[in-house]
Amino acid sequence: MIERYYSCFTAVCDYCGKRLPGSESFKGTLRDMRDAGWESRKNGDDWKCVCNDCLFTEKGYNEDMTRRSGLLEDD
Repeated sequence: MIERYYSCFTAVCDYCGKRLPGSESFKGTLRDMRDAGWESRKNGDDWKCVCNDCLFTEKGYNEDMTRRSGLLEDD
């Protein structure tokens, strides 16, 4: 989700709660998300923000960026 505090917009991961630094515009926040490797996903009528750590976990990577199975191959 993207939260708004007065004139500052902040991206918050909908899965783990990680936050990006605030931006002065909504478009700036979307750009910051893209630059940080985050994704926006449409879920029904709502949009979900997913941070890069949650994306790695979702794709089967460990914290050290290796596959959980020990293989480094792509799917």
